[in-house]
Amino acid sequence: MIPVPGGEQLSATTKAKVRKGSLLNADMFRRFLNCSQVSDVARILKSTYYADYLPADVETLHRDKLELHLMNAISSDVQSFFSSVGFKRRAFLKLWFERWDIQLIKSKVWDVHVGKTESNVKIEGYKELSLPDSSLTDKRKLLSSSNIDEIIASIKNEKLVTYMEESMKRPVGRRSPALAIGFALDMFQNNRVFDAVNSFSGEEKEGLLSLIGTYMDTMNITSMYRGKKYFNMSDEITLSLAFYTRYRVNFEMLKTIASLPPERMWEPLAGTQYASLLPSEGGSESDEISSVAGITRRMRFIQRANALKVFRMGGVGLHFVIAYFILRELEILSLSAAIEVVRYNYDRHKVEKLLALSSNF
Repeated sequence: MIPVPGGEQLSATTKAKVRKGSLLNADMFRRFLNCSQVSDVARILKSTYYADYLPADVETLHRDKLELHLMNAISSDVQSFFSSVGFKRRAFLKLWFERWDIQLIKSKVWDVHVGKTESNVKIEGYKELSLPDSSLTDKRKLLSSSNIDEIIASIKNEKLVTYMEESMKRPVGRRSPALAIGFALDMFQNNRVFDAVNSFSGEEKEGLLSLIGTYMDTMNITSMYRGKKYFNMSDEITLSLAFYTRYRVNFEMLKTIASLPPERMWEPLAGTQYASLLPSEGGSESDEISSVAGITRRMRFIQRANALKVFRMGGVGLHFVIAYFILRELEILSLSAAIEVVRYNYDRHKVEKLLALSSNF
């Protein structure tokens, strides 16, 4: 059946709101953290949305592999939404989830760069997650590649090939080809997603801009911070890590951020919607929040808050679907973290506080 224009937006919005109702609540996460062993968590999960996606060996499964197993729930959801929308919105959904192909390529680039030959958990996982009809790469050629040239030869999208080749000619590319290609892949994907948003209108466009734009702003800021703090990049190279597309953080602000030492890079964000990325002052909490892991959690908190805000908007449209998938992915990251807490008996109180930044607490 071909979806009726307007009707498809209502159908997709209704489905997204129903799916949102299956997200885990704060009490469920607290139950996980009160478990004494992973098998207890698995037993609770069997009564949730994740029941069909929980691997039998959850007690011993590596965290990365567990996350990717749970992400398969999203793959099934994607297919169900495809049948609810017309060509334009289906194309956008496919574009959004081709970032799994991007992650597959990035993982392969890194393996080749470091000379890794054994099986890679992330590569196997992203191979399963990526859509079967990828427009970006010949997966068979990609997975059999043994060097960067062979990886580039496996790419089917000519524009992406250009991004990858040009990235290696820049200063950061000469220092670390894998790092440069990784940034180029992210830039390619995020630029085309942002461009596609402009084909929508009204509340649907506003909602998508808010979701995608916030994601890109936070990625710009954190990428620049990592580059300067851990790779000692110059101001110019640090600024080059930012995507060409941006939302609320304009070029002048990015330029100011890039000019500051790592410990002060957050200062220009004071008074903006990204102020919560600023480190807290004093004590061990400041050390935690200032770490890349802490910043990533706070970045996810901003993304989560923004996705929840979409569900308070009126109207109908694809922005509700993307908001739902953002919330689902963040939940899976928190869920796998909670399982790790139980497995290694970490401090429950401290972890609960951190999980509150990226889950449904």
